[in-house]
Amino acid sequence: MNETKEKLQKILPHWEEHLAEHGQELENWAERLEEEGEPRLAAKLKEASLLLASARLKLAEAKIIAESGSLAEELALCAICAWRETCQKRFSRDTGSPFRCPDFTRDVTLKA
Repeated sequence: MNETKEKLQKILPHWEEHLAEHGQELENWAERLEEEGEPRLAAKLKEASLLLASARLKLAEAKIIAESGSLAEELALCAICAWRETCQKRFSRDTGSPFRCPDFTRDVTLKA
């Protein structure tokens, strides 16, 4: 393994951790703003949180590619799930390997 790839594998979990922390912080602020009657601002913070979650997904994909060379195993993550409004597991996976959520359902609007 080359030096750049080794450094990348060391830093990816660090980036994932920070994105998760900041995403949760944005969610918390959004909830507070909703409670205080600021739905438009809360919606923007939720959107920002989702963008951070998307970035976490891309980092997870990069980690798999760095480790195995391909994304042969389908990621069963929130970004390709048919999200349910009541989901309590959204973006709650650890920063380890991908997992299959027991509630996972492929979003049929996304092309394979």
